[in-house]
Amino acid sequence: MNFRKLLLWIFACILILCALRYGILDSANQYIYNFRNVHAPSFSYHYDDFLPYLPIAVMFGLKIAGVQSRSNWKQMLVATVFSFALMVIAITSIKSLAGVLRPDGSDFLSFPSGHTATAFTSACLLYKEYGKNNLWVSIVAFLPAIVTGATRQLNNRHWLSDVVGGAVIGIIMVEIGYFLTELLFKRKQN
Repeated sequence: MNFRKLLLWIFACILILCALRYGILDSANQYIYNFRNVHAPSFSYHYDDFLPYLPIAVMFGLKIAGVQSRSNWKQMLVATVFSFALMVIAITSIKSLAGVLRPDGSDFLSFPSGHTATAFTSACLLYKEYGKNNLWVSIVAFLPAIVTGATRQLNNRHWLSDVVGGAVIGIIMVEIGYFLTELLFKRKQN
């Protein structure tokens, strides 16, 4: 991805995050909250604590097994570290600034969902390395991310807007991570 295209995507993501924070999905948030409280009030499963890491485990498993990927080991590790570091910085910064109350009322760190951002970061990393040529890898990558987002809502820890915001952040941070990795390795070759 070239720099101009990346800047356009970053700008679009910032607009989406602002729209989410300032209420574009408020009616959907309330609908899902009410639906959950009526139909699954005692839902409390914690597989969303480990499910976000499944795609990254698959990615490293495929690499260890010798399956050809987009990048060599070094580039893949650097892109992974960049992506996760950027995602954590973005999530913690936005959470502290946004101050959105969780649906369960436990704290004001609801927006955006860190679990969902982690899941989508992992999913996008797997997709970048192995998914472009294989539909099954794409399904394996994004299904856990989608389930994580849904479970965060069913566990009454996040609103729909939090989950969508986490997904947006996870996806764009992988794009930035790969852009920086490609830039770094081009400079090293010159």
